[in-house]
Amino acid sequence: MSSRIVQFNTLQELCTPHGPPPRAATVRRWAERQGIRYKYDRHGGIWTTLDALNAALGLVEPQHDDIREEDNI
Repeated sequence: MSSRIVQFNTLQELCTPHGPPPRAATVRRWAERQGIRYKYDRHGGIWTTLDALNAALGLVEPQHDDIREEDNI
């Protein structure tokens, strides 16, 4: 995998740095509240890119691709 891909286990650590790893639903809600664009992996978790994290932090401009809501289901 590319280092630009941020896997689910890393997102769990970012979501809750201390304590037990949060469930997938908790990580998804956290990502949505933070404005992080993500996709689902085949195990029920989510993944994103370093660019998406940077955009959510306001470090770079977000990409303005056509986003379909059904892609996030």
